[in-house]
Amino acid sequence: MRLDTLNESQAKAALTRARIALLPLGATEPHGDHLPLATDNLLAERFCERLDAALGADALTLPLVPYGQVWSLRGHAGAIDIGNDLLVEILLALARNMQGYGVTSMAVINAHYGNFDAMKTAARRLKEENIHLLSYSWAGMAETAARLQTSSTARSGYMHADEIETSLMLALAGEYVDMQRARAHYPLFPENFSARPMRWTEFSDYAVLGDPGAASAEKGRQLVDAAFHATLASLQRHLREIAHD
Repeated sequence: MRLDTLNESQAKAALTRARIALLPLGATEPHGDHLPLATDNLLAERFCERLDAALGADALTLPLVPYGQVWSLRGHAGAIDIGNDLLVEILLALARNMQGYGVTSMAVINAHYGNFDAMKTAARRLKEENIHLLSYSWAGMAETAARLQTSSTARSGYMHADEIETSLMLALAGEYVDMQRARAHYPLFPENFSARPMRWTEFSDYAVLGDPGAASAEKGRQLVDAAFHATLASLQRHLREIAHD
């Protein structure tokens, strides 16, 4: 149930029942010409809806946070970067707000890999306050992605507007995908890319890493299912654990 769609009385009842808050977290950044700037936001929000429905009254979904750490894509049209520090503070504030209602667990359902560091920092700080911050970024999907992917990866560990992310969009928000404009893009990463900070504009003029043309809705459904089952199982495990605290 989405907290912001409830009236005051409904919110009071839902907050009394809820044991965990779900927070969809994305980013506003370019994903080529075939996907919208809101790609990560749409993925996080719609994936979160499925988890919310499966968890029932135990869960309450917070409004989407549509901004994240997008340092790497600064300079590409539409990228909005709020940085790690501000994102950490937002996560801390939201988790502490929920604790005020007696909900001491918050699960971040994240669709933007640039948010990893902020989530880890916030989780460690909240642990000292006996608040649980769980972080999920397509958990349990790697094996399925490796099996389904037919295009080559632009760089190991990166998934951006490629076959995999485009397939996820086709499955969860297909109305926003324009496959006629999908084109492969494999920028040449500098040899020392891993050794020092480098914005993508320094070596690429287009925000796609890979071949989105190989994407399909069926691949997306399998990817979403894999991530859904792994994430739901983890959330249910956490709820069982805190029930005995």
